[in-house]
Amino acid sequence: MNKKKSSTQDEDRQLSEISGKLDTLIRLSSLGLIKDMKTQKEQIAALSDAGFKPKIIAGILRTSSNTVNVTLNAIRKERASVEGESESEETPASPPDETTTTGNQSEVKASGEESKK
Repeated sequence: MNKKKSSTQDEDRQLSEISGKLDTLIRLSSLGLIKDMKTQKEQIAALSDAGFKPKIIAGILRTSSNTVNVTLNAIRKERASVEGESESEETPASPPDETTTTGNQSEVKASGEESKK
């Protein structure tokens, strides 16, 4: 039994070591992704777009999860407002209603006829 416990503990220690090394690789890789970005907001947006969760982003940038969550909320609001503006710009103005125009022309003709009389 002691052998099994010892073996399990060794495996757990090795897995923990591997996990730590993978975390380091992920951190280094993600820092390479954002190294040219000047603001923390840009960095958070890029890491979020890459699929990282707020807690992981906070660890990578060495900041708090709250900072990341607040920034992500601001980014979502900005993106929503930009999407809303671009949709309204893309939607063409509706053409004038033909029946209204025709109705106006009829009214003009009718008043023109009355003045001839």
